Amino acid sequence: MPSVLAMSTPRPLSSPLRVGDQISDLKMPVGRATLFKFFAALFAVTFLLHIFYSSNLCQDDGFWFTAGEEILRGKALYREIYFDKPPFLPLVYAFLFWIFGAHIVVIRLFTIFYLVGVSAVLYRFGSRLYDRRVGMVAAAMFTLFSTTSVNNHEQGFSTDMLLILPYTAGAYFTVRACFERRTGLALIAGAMAGIAAQANPKGTFGLPFFAALLAASLCWQRAEKRGLDSPFFSRAVRLALAALAGFAAGTLPFIAYILWHGSFAAYWLSVWEWGWRYSAYYPAWKVAGRGLWLTATFFARDNTLLFGLIFFLALVCRSLASARRLRRPAREQQVADNGSASGLNGDLESSRLFKSDITLLIWFLVSYAALAVGGRFFANYFFQILPSLCLIGGRGLLGIGSALKASRPRVRRLVFAAMAAGLMITLIRFHTRTAELAIDWARGTRSALNANWFHEKLNREEQLAAATVRNSPEPADPANLLRPEALRADSPRTRGAAGGSDYLFVWGYRAEIYYWSGLLPASRYLSTQLLTGVPADVHHEPNSHSILDESVTVCARSQLLSDLNLTQPRYIVDEIGFFTNEHSIQSYPELREFMTNYKNIGIHGTFIIYRKNQAQLKE
Repeated sequence: MPSVLAMSTPRPLSSPLRVGDQISDLKMPVGRATLFKFFAALFAVTFLLHIFYSSNLCQDDGFWFTAGEEILRGKALYREIYFDKPPFLPLVYAFLFWIFGAHIVVIRLFTIFYLVGVSAVLYRFGSRLYDRRVGMVAAAMFTLFSTTSVNNHEQGFSTDMLLILPYTAGAYFTVRACFERRTGLALIAGAMAGIAAQANPKGTFGLPFFAALLAASLCWQRAEKRGLDSPFFSRAVRLALAALAGFAAGTLPFIAYILWHGSFAAYWLSVWEWGWRYSAYYPAWKVAGRGLWLTATFFARDNTLLFGLIFFLALVCRSLASARRLRRPAREQQVADNGSASGLNGDLESSRLFKSDITLLIWFLVSYAALAVGGRFFANYFFQILPSLCLIGGRGLLGIGSALKASRPRVRRLVFAAMAAGLMITLIRFHTRTAELAIDWARGTRSALNANWFHEKLNREEQLAAATVRNSPEPADPANLLRPEALRADSPRTRGAAGGSDYLFVWGYRAEIYYWSGLLPASRYLSTQLLTGVPADVHHEPNSHSILDESVTVCARSQLLSDLNLTQPRYIVDEIGFFTNEHSIQSYPELREFMTNYKNIGIHGTFIIYRKNQAQLKE
């Protein structure tokens, strides 16, 4: 029986990303009508996998929503709105809310179009590296696996999701620039990396990928010509400088916006200095152990990606072994016109395919390094490696299909059954919830099927707290929450602020209460991270520690008191105090004195709610 790997290599189109490639290995041509139907199907699937989550906020959504709404109120990002991520995301939210209004469904619909855009870039990327089949499979895989990481947390439109379109486009133009050696493409690649970095700091890893691929192209040039000629080296330097210039150009509009609002110092502290300290919170051994476990969990649940990756790595190892075995004979074959060796492994077509594989492997490894640098390995972090994994998966799955054609029927059935079972496990694990939400949508009521869903419980808890601070009757039945934005109908978001009763302060990291209630934040601090110095993901833990200098947190709490004295909110919600007294609002002396003007009216879910004393209200 022929070797599985020997039968697995699809015919390469040409060298990676050479303009004008023709598709010659498809049994049927992929015309415009076929592509239109394909992407119409992808749009329909993306729509169905996302739209039924339009009644719920995911974790962190409240932070993005509130920041966007505050920008529309004329507040300066960073200087008057605490935000620990780059500015691209809140500006997108503000722009969408300005056009369509502040509604969850607006963000969910935009997410659908955005993800289809990523699929389109992946199709183009795969088509250039290999052929259109790989591009189509990669686009289809992204459509599914962008909804199936670890939990439904990735349904929200976060910084990690916003990152992937410019990050993927930047990688595409990086590959084109390095192989076509065009400074204009390098400029675009750098600009995409700059834009990605203003969506999420990990977007800066577009530059290391450019550097790594440029170095690889130099190595390939040396292997093929046994040396680097001066024009090629100088061209490589120009490409690197163009990428850096593009990065500066992509970053410039955002920096100009920040400087215009006088927020650069706050931006640097909240995004870059905080981010650096945040990534170093855990020791290296703990990060490594957590990373291995959560990466294994990711691949176990998204096992189709694992199958494609394993086969892809086998192909790369086979190519490397062949290259070593044939390098010496190839170097002995002199070419009459320039005395160079024939291809990297004696075959031009295989050499080009090998370069495509190594290019993709480099991108995956750089992307995984970006994923790991935060030290958390949260579900939404895996968005960074998903585009490269989908391209790898497309290459690997088509290789598996090609190999199985030469295998025994029993082997084909066994492999197909294993992969089909793995895919079904993924679909059942993640999209049973989607089906249940769809049923609720059709019936027009929230059922018991979703009553204990993690995000539903969080949302209901937040909505009950919102009803309390709005002096509204508490809804007793979860079915009453099908109109999730009902409390916002008559709120200062729609009519303007009239006094302290239109303001609210939440101590902790549950800005969703601002959104559900429609009340205005009483302070610039939408999170307590700068007030306590403790990252939001660990502030419930009793032994958590500050990562900021005490002078920074003291200054922030002083500014908080100034904000609260100015707005005089009727209600204050303490989200941290329910879990630990160490970082509760009452644990800081300067805030404890201010809180004497408030009365603890009880615990609602995991929130301690304080109301201003009646005597203070009369004043």
